[in-house]
Amino acid sequence: MSVEMNFNDCLKNNDENPLLKIDVTFKSYLNSYNRSFKNHLVGNNLDYVFDSDFAVRQKIAGLSGWGKFSKTILAEDIPAEMKFLHMNFNQVGSLKYPEVYNIAKKCSQRLELNLPTVFVREDIGKPIIYSLVSNTIDPCVVISKELVQEYSSDELTFAVGSEFGKIQNNHCVYNLACNYIFKYHAMKKFSYNIPMGNQLEYSLQEWMNFGDITADRAAMVCLDNPHEFPNILAQMYKKGYVDGYGRSYPSIDILGVSLMAKNIRVVPARDIYLSKKYTEIEKRLLCAYEFLSCESLYSWRKDIKCCDHYVTGQVCDVRCNVILSSEN
Repeated sequence: MSVEMNFNDCLKNNDENPLLKIDVTFKSYLNSYNRSFKNHLVGNNLDYVFDSDFAVRQKIAGLSGWGKFSKTILAEDIPAEMKFLHMNFNQVGSLKYPEVYNIAKKCSQRLELNLPTVFVREDIGKPIIYSLVSNTIDPCVVISKELVQEYSSDELTFAVGSEFGKIQNNHCVYNLACNYIFKYHAMKKFSYNIPMGNQLEYSLQEWMNFGDITADRAAMVCLDNPHEFPNILAQMYKKGYVDGYGRSYPSIDILGVSLMAKNIRVVPARDIYLSKKYTEIEKRLLCAYEFLSCESLYSWRKDIKCCDHYVTGQVCDVRCNVILSSEN
């Protein structure tokens, strides 16, 4: 009798029961599954995408040799790697690696992306993460066991969010193409052994830094506190993190970068001047600080407080281009 009364009381006080406010209709499920970017599109690009990233990829697509090169990666290497992953490694879920699964769900929700498959590899022996996707293969993210075990929740969120951004912006084939140049990747085999033209090789090297900026912005959208991004990235590299191109930065002057970021934040783009020669990773962090003042970040993350003054995505891109091109 008491159980029946308690149930009836819940029905009467449904305004106080959050479970009864959940929309469980099929239309709601369909809208959730088929996520829409219409509120975040500028032209055909997501509003957080670094303009130079997209521009250089467009240039690469028109270069001689790229068509055959990219088709080989998409048709042979990626399917072979996916088969290898499914046969040998664990797929994360609510029971296996639940922390990673929850981080992946959070990142997919914040980037409005359907949840990709996530694998944990136990055979790599170093902290690394990469992503795979093609026209015929559903997207997946591969994380080494060492990265899962030795890195914090925020650091894993950065790593997963960055890879989700690469999936969202079709970086996979370009990332793998860059690894043909540097001969560095966790994948077992590459099928394409024909030398590339100098122009294609140079353009891929040029694109790497621009692609990092876009992926960093996606990671910042995913972090609980995007303002902690520079410290999180610096701490990851200090622990020995190796990015998808085999680069490591064990020592980063994060204090010097943060002070420079404050100095140039109030300066017009045409007057930005770096007081010393900054490394690639330091320029990348300066660009991340610029994105903290960009309205695009707060259009994705309406749950966080906006800064006192913010700029448009176009202005942010111009400022980042000035920073990356600076030689002083």
